[in-house]
Amino acid sequence: VTGLTEDHEYEFRVSAENVAGTGEPSQPTMYYKACDPVYKPGPPINAHIVDTTKNTVTVVWGKPIYDGGSEIQGYIVEICKADEEEWSMCTPQTGLRINRFEITKLTEYQEYKVRISAINKAGVGEPASIPGTVKPEDKLEAPEIDLSSELRKGIVVRAGSSVKIHVPFRGRPAPEISWSKDEGEVTDKVQIERGFNYSELSIDNCDRGDAGKYIITLENSSGSKSAFVSLKVLDTPGPPQGLIVKDIRKDSATLVWEPPSIDGGAKIKNYVIDKRESTRKAYANVTTKCNKTSFKVENLTEGAVYYFRVMAENEYGIGTPAETVDPAKASEPPLPPGKVTLNDVTQTSASLTWEKPEHDGGSRIMGYYVEMQSKGSDKWSVVSTTKVCEAVVSGLSSGQEYSFRVIAFNEKGKSDPRLLAVPVIAKDLTTEPAFKMMFNTYSVQAGNDLKVEVPFTGRPKPKISWAKDGQPLKQTTRVNVEDTPTSTILHIKESQRDDFGKYAVTAVNNIGTVKEEIAIIVLDKPGPPGGPVRFDEISSDFVVLSWDVPEYTGGCQISNYIVEKRDTTTTNWQTVSATVARTTIKVTKLTTGSEYQFRIYAENRYGRSS
Repeated sequence: VTGLTEDHEYEFRVSAENVAGTGEPSQPTMYYKACDPVYKPGPPINAHIVDTTKNTVTVVWGKPIYDGGSEIQGYIVEICKADEEEWSMCTPQTGLRINRFEITKLTEYQEYKVRISAINKAGVGEPASIPGTVKPEDKLEAPEIDLSSELRKGIVVRAGSSVKIHVPFRGRPAPEISWSKDEGEVTDKVQIERGFNYSELSIDNCDRGDAGKYIITLENSSGSKSAFVSLKVLDTPGPPQGLIVKDIRKDSATLVWEPPSIDGGAKIKNYVIDKRESTRKAYANVTTKCNKTSFKVENLTEGAVYYFRVMAENEYGIGTPAETVDPAKASEPPLPPGKVTLNDVTQTSASLTWEKPEHDGGSRIMGYYVEMQSKGSDKWSVVSTTKVCEAVVSGLSSGQEYSFRVIAFNEKGKSDPRLLAVPVIAKDLTTEPAFKMMFNTYSVQAGNDLKVEVPFTGRPKPKISWAKDGQPLKQTTRVNVEDTPTSTILHIKESQRDDFGKYAVTAVNNIGTVKEEIAIIVLDKPGPPGGPVRFDEISSDFVVLSWDVPEYTGGCQISNYIVEKRDTTTTNWQTVSATVARTTIKVTKLTTGSEYQFRIYAENRYGRSS
């Protein structure tokens, strides 16, 4: 019977038919549902173990080839110990709707038998047994990382965006997970999540500092595995690397650097360079169009201290700066010292002096090196280091010829050397005595001290003697002579009129003699005018007097004379004139027949004579 509707119930009856027609029908049958016949399903296929731990076993299987004519409603998993026949159901009686199941609460290293059966409307079908026995134990598996093809290509995001890097993995026992970053540390803004079989790295609000290679490393007792994901953040560049001041002069500085390790995901177009004097807080721009990794900054102020910074620029803007850590002074090594002079030489030493360099390079001269070269040698060696412009080089060999040169140095380096004009032979010098007179006349006010120093030269050292007015100088506690290796000093304490005169100093050695004269003037009131007083003319009421200039004028010009008279009948002196300029005077208005006495004083800027 065909044409029935599935799951509808039907009853049937039968009628006989001949040529005369159809007879009465038979009694109807009971009701039958229109459906295919149903049988119990066949066994699941390919049942096998996929994982074990010390107390679990995970099994998987496939759908039975024959479902018994009814949809599979589920699966039952049963287990029993290998040496027993009592099976226990691990799943609900209604079965599982999935093809994978983890059997738990097992005993480690105990052997078990496992079977799986399918269920349909007809009931539980024939079981499929796992071949052999199953033993719960930890399964060792080296870590493996499953990177998607997108992650292998790398991730590109704009600055300010968020990013998530999801990395699935496997491995038994569960591996330790660590994240690191190539050329830098993983910052605190990076969030790391770990799941059973994955790890996820998240970064919010990305910037250029987040760009780079992120490396995930898995490690367990079976081995280790690493993989990386490149993250490119489209942003302004990071700071240039390794910025240094390679060369600095008194008016320029040369900067060199390496490109930024983080280019911001775009090509570096150029570099921006700024400078700042140490006394200022703000930077001043030098250039915005440098397209190399070096630049010469010019027009610096000599002696000033500078800091510099360099910034890279790409299509997204100007990046963070790299700054010089140490201050740079606009200076350079000094010029060579001035003329070098040989002052003295003996059998074992040489004394040198020299002039300061014309220019210190913009930085204070820190000192000088004196170098020496023996005749026949190419090697120069430093024999003295000094902060002053003189040095004595000792330890010479008698009769040996030497060359000398002097080098100045500051904090930037050494100057070119300045050579002593002629070589030096180590031997004792013999030279005639000579005085280096600073003055030939000295003036001192009476009562004050006087020091007359006369430098001298001569080899061997000359013998010094002093004389006054042609006679050997008598030394006292008040007037005495002090000799040093290079000078003789005349000391006069509380000078007096008697110290006035012509002094002579003489130096004598076996080569010759030298003599110099020195005039010492003691500034004091003058001596009395020279006498006797002369009466050049006498009349009834006047006289003409004359006299001589004082023998001692007091070291300066006589300004005037004072003439006084006294009638012999009295004791009173009367001033005739206090402003007499010459050594003669006409005294008038005298009384005829009277007898007079006259006296004359000389006067200068320091007072009146006796």
